[in-house]
Amino acid sequence: MKSYLPKHFDFRVRVFMEEPDFGKGVAQLLSLTREKGSLSAAYKSMGMAASKAWKILNRAEADLGVKLVERKSGGKQGGGSHLTPEGEDILNRYENFQKEVAEAVKRSFIKNFGNSGES
Repeated sequence: MKSYLPKHFDFRVRVFMEEPDFGKGVAQLLSLTREKGSLSAAYKSMGMAASKAWKILNRAEADLGVKLVERKSGGKQGGGSHLTPEGEDILNRYENFQKEVAEAVKRSFIKNFGNSGES
């Protein structure tokens, strides 16, 4: 008899003040901006449109009440972006929190469904 118990699970972790605007997408955008030194390079590597990247970043900044990315326009010297100290801090905290939550969720899934649980 085939088991009816699920073998997989999924969950989302978002942090916010009023609106759930900081989650996986914003975290990935910030991480890639830090890595590449450019918001443009970050959203392009994600296959994300510029308008969507700006929208999710602006929403997260508005909700948290801080600037997350410092932008420098292009020109002769070239442009670039880097995370603000607040951007670095919230990204590091989010990544740690997300990792801890993922471990707890996996333990709970195994306890309740008896599978290894791939997220």
